[in-house]
Amino acid sequence: MDEERGWYGVRKLSVLVVDDEEGFCRCLGKEFGRKGYAVSAAHDGKAALEALAKAQADVMLLDVVLPRLSGTEVLKRVRRDHPRTQVIMLTGNATVETAIESMKQGAFDYLTKPVNLAELCLVVERAFEATRVRAENEALRWELGRRTRFDEFVGKHASVVEIRKMVSRVAETDSPVLICGETGTGKELVARMLHHESRRSKARFLAVNCAAFQENLLETELFGHEKGAFTDAGARKPGLVELADGGTLFLDEIGNMSPAVQAKVLRLLDAGEYRRVGGTDDLKSACRVVSATNQDLGKAIKDGRFREDLYYRLNVVMIKTPPLRERREDVPLLVEHFLDKVHALQTRGRKTMSRPALDLILGHPWPGNVRELENAVERAVILSEGSVIEPSALCLPCLEAGRSVGDALADVEKAHILAVLGRTGGNKSQAAAILKVDVKTVYNKLKEFGIA
Repeated sequence: MDEERGWYGVRKLSVLVVDDEEGFCRCLGKEFGRKGYAVSAAHDGKAALEALAKAQADVMLLDVVLPRLSGTEVLKRVRRDHPRTQVIMLTGNATVETAIESMKQGAFDYLTKPVNLAELCLVVERAFEATRVRAENEALRWELGRRTRFDEFVGKHASVVEIRKMVSRVAETDSPVLICGETGTGKELVARMLHHESRRSKARFLAVNCAAFQENLLETELFGHEKGAFTDAGARKPGLVELADGGTLFLDEIGNMSPAVQAKVLRLLDAGEYRRVGGTDDLKSACRVVSATNQDLGKAIKDGRFREDLYYRLNVVMIKTPPLRERREDVPLLVEHFLDKVHALQTRGRKTMSRPALDLILGHPWPGNVRELENAVERAVILSEGSVIEPSALCLPCLEAGRSVGDALADVEKAHILAVLGRTGGNKSQAAAILKVDVKTVYNKLKEFGIA
């Protein structure tokens, strides 16, 4: 067993022997060399960590008693910084307590000196096998996760195909990405696809909705705080920027961020540096920033609500998620996908959508986009009594006999306009602003509905 294939390509398996007895290291080096392994040695704890930082080892043979840094301390750091390296502890004065403690800290096995060479070789081979199995499992999880993420973004419309292509192109870079689109169009899903396709996929993906926090709370959430930074700061707290180091930080609703927080995000993007709230030290983070908005940031810049320099740093690559009304041919595919998704979470049989119910769905404008459609399908599955979902279970304006999808759409439009007028107390100017039309259009629609 002298080569490993697949996850690492084809290369020699490597052993790092860490022991202050040079003769012992030479003896093991010859034995493992005959087996075709790449062998290196270190004679104290710090040298072991330095060697591992320069070249990853598959297996480390680690003596407990070492100069400069103890074997147990080396073990802790290896488990933290080099989790793929299997560590086999060696000692000349083993106790049950020491062995148990080493295994708790993540050692693969524990052997007592003088070592039985045949036994040691068997343990090393088992450690190599464990490394290979874990690597294969990681590769499999990555591939399954990749397929799952892409399958989640359902659709055959040209805009969806282009998003998938864009994600594949951009994922392997570290450039910031700005995702623009209406509420419910799948912006966070695209961000997760970018993360899962990238080399950062084994690190954290952390998301924060900037609109859900007040200014001071958002700053603390993102950058953390020091002990005593404010009244309730009883202990130091890491922020998402720190926790996402090496991974992806998703800033949703970036347009709702205050100018003060915008300035700190700009510094993070420019220099990779930040400070905790109440702190004086400059800290580093290598997180990748992906942001999203449903606002017109160009208008926000003109209005003085958003920094132009931050906009250009965030917008190195822009991905636009289309509203559902622009890709109606994908609606039946999405309905089937959500029916499968609900069925996977329940023990009952899978339900189907009747033709009248599907016609009703096709006629609805879906202002809440894909998220609204998913909620409607889930609700319909719950409310429907039989195996076939009828229009009544959708809780949407129904298509009566002889009426077209266009007529149903007009009903929805009417209901939406009247609902907005209700929210504004009948103020047509305010309603027009919310609906993003001029006042004349509102008057014309009311006249068309026979209300004006």
